[in-house]
Amino acid sequence: MSGVFNALTTAVSGINAQSDAFTNLSNNIANSQTVGYKADTTSFADFVAGNITGNSASQAESNTVQAITVQHVDNSGTATSSTNGLAMDISGSGMFVTSKPTGAGTANAGVTNFSEQKFYTRNGDFQQDKKGYLVNTSGYYLDGYMADSTGTLNNTLTPINVSNIGFKPTATTTMTLNAAVGKLPADSTNYTPQSYTTAPTTTYDSSSNPHKIAVQWQESDTNPLIWTVSAYDADGNGTVSPNSYQVAFDHSGSLASITDMQTGKAVGSTTAGSAAEIPVTAHYANNEEQTMTLSLGTIGGTSGTTMVTSNNSAATNQANPLTLSGTKLTMPATTLGTTTDSRQSYMSSPLTVSSTDKNGTATNTPVAVKWTQTAASPPTWSVQAVNPYDGSASSAVQMDKAHSVIFNKDGTMQSFDGQPISKGSPVTANLTINGSSYSLDLSNASLTTGTSTGADTSALSNDSITSGTYKGAEIESDGSVMAQFDNGYSQLIGKVALTNFNNVNGLQAVDGQAYLATARSGTPKTGFVGENGTGSLAVGYVESSTTNLTGDLSALIVAQEAYSANTKTVTTADNLLQQTIAMKQ
Repeated sequence: MSGVFNALTTAVSGINAQSDAFTNLSNNIANSQTVGYKADTTSFADFVAGNITGNSASQAESNTVQAITVQHVDNSGTATSSTNGLAMDISGSGMFVTSKPTGAGTANAGVTNFSEQKFYTRNGDFQQDKKGYLVNTSGYYLDGYMADSTGTLNNTLTPINVSNIGFKPTATTTMTLNAAVGKLPADSTNYTPQSYTTAPTTTYDSSSNPHKIAVQWQESDTNPLIWTVSAYDADGNGTVSPNSYQVAFDHSGSLASITDMQTGKAVGSTTAGSAAEIPVTAHYANNEEQTMTLSLGTIGGTSGTTMVTSNNSAATNQANPLTLSGTKLTMPATTLGTTTDSRQSYMSSPLTVSSTDKNGTATNTPVAVKWTQTAASPPTWSVQAVNPYDGSASSAVQMDKAHSVIFNKDGTMQSFDGQPISKGSPVTANLTINGSSYSLDLSNASLTTGTSTGADTSALSNDSITSGTYKGAEIESDGSVMAQFDNGYSQLIGKVALTNFNNVNGLQAVDGQAYLATARSGTPKTGFVGENGTGSLAVGYVESSTTNLTGDLSALIVAQEAYSANTKTVTTADNLLQQTIAMKQ
C-alpha cells in the first residue's frame, strides 16, 4: 500500500519539476529578441530514498525529482547590426561594467548619483541620456575610465559621460613668421644695426597646456644681411632650450641661408625654393619634450620672412630689451597692457649681460623682465627679472623678490610694494646676475587706457587648432570614446572597461540581463578592451539572445508530454487508492 503513496509523491515532484522546466522555456522564448539575453536550460536530478543492502534493493520507497536551472552566461549570441552608433557587441568572454543610479544629486542640480555596486552585462545597446551618460535599454549605465583635461585616463571606474565636451587645443608642430624684420641699408658700410622681436604666439603641448614663445632678431654690426635669431620662452619659465641661428639674406631681401651657431652647420638647403626652417625644442615640467619647426618661408622667396628696401615699412618691434649702463639695468618705455583687461602679461626681449664669476670665468647671461597681472581692479601686476632659458631655482638671474605694482586709472604707477610713487620718482629693484649685484629701473612701464596695446600678434603664428564645436561622441573598436568636433578633429573622452571572471556561469542573475559577482564566479578582472581575455568590440552591433527557438519549442513539447505523464500517474494512483478503500464495502 505504501508503494501507491510513494508513487503519488514521486509524480507530484515530477509535475513540479516540469513546471520549472516550463518556466525556463517560457523565459527563453519570451526573451528570444532581448539583446544580450542568455538562455537557461533545465537539468533534472533524481533523489533516491531507501537503502541498498548487498545486491538487493530494499522495499520500494518514494524517490523524487528536482529541476535545476543551469546558466549559460558563457554562450555568445550572434552579432546583429544596429542603427545605434553607440551600440557594442563583445566578441569574447568579457562583460560590460555598469552602475545603477540612486537618484539625482541634491547638492548639484542635474548630477546623478550612482551606487557603488557594479553590475555586469552583455547588453551593449547603449544610448546617451539627457545628462550625457551612456545607458543601455535595461537602465544600466556604462562604466569606464574618463580622461582628464590633459587627455590622461583616470584609473578609477566611473559612469562615462559625454556631455558638454570642450575642445582641447592641438599640439603645436609649426610656428610661422611672416614679417619684414628690417630694411636693406642704402650703405652697407655705414648703418645702425636693427633689431626686431615678435609678439609671442601661444603654443600648446601634447596635453593642451599653453605656452608662449617669441622670436628675437638682431642684425650684425659688420654685415647688414646677417642676423642672429633666437626663439625664447615668453612666459619666462625657461622651457625653450637655448638656441641661436645665423640667418642670411641676399641683396634683394630674400632668405639665403641658415646656420646653427652652436654647431656651425648649415640648416636645410640653400637651393632656391627650399624650406627655410629652424627647429625649436621645449622641455616641460612633466619631462615632456616638444620639437617644433619655426618656418621662415623659402630660400629666395618673396614672402614669409624678408628684408625690405628703405622706401618700404619694416615690421614694428613688439618688445624691447633692457639697456645696461655699468650695473644699472633700465627698462625702456613700455606699454604692458590696458587698464581694463585682466590676466595680461608682458616680457621684454632678452638682453645678454656679460659678467665674470668668482672663478674669473666670463659668462653671457640672457636677462628679461617678466610682468604678470595678478588683479584687475585696481590693475595690479607682479614683476621680476628672469633668464628666459632657465626657469630653475638655481638660475643665474636672481631677483630679490617678486615685486607688486599697482597702476592708476590713467595707466601710471600708483604704488610699488605698497609704497606710494610720486610722479617722476624712480622705481627700482635689486637683482643678482651670476652673483654680481645690479639695480633694475622699472619707472618707464605703464598701461594704456585704450582698448588694446595695438600689438601685432599676426606676424608669428602657429598651427594649433584652438576651438571646435562639439558634435557628439563615437566609440572605437578599442573602446575609446571619442568626442567629434566640427573642425574634423576627435579627442579622447574616456575608455570602455570590460570585465572577465574565472567562472562566468557562477554569476548571480538579476533583472535586465545583468549579473552580480559571487564567490562562485570569482573576483572580477577589469581592464581595457582585450585585457584579461575579455575579447574585442564590434561597434554598431548588438549581441542577440542565445535562445534557440527551434530547440526550445521541441523541448516544450517533451516537457508537456512529461507533465501529462506525471498527471496520469497521479490519476492512476488515485484510482488504486479508491479501489483499495472499496474493498471494505
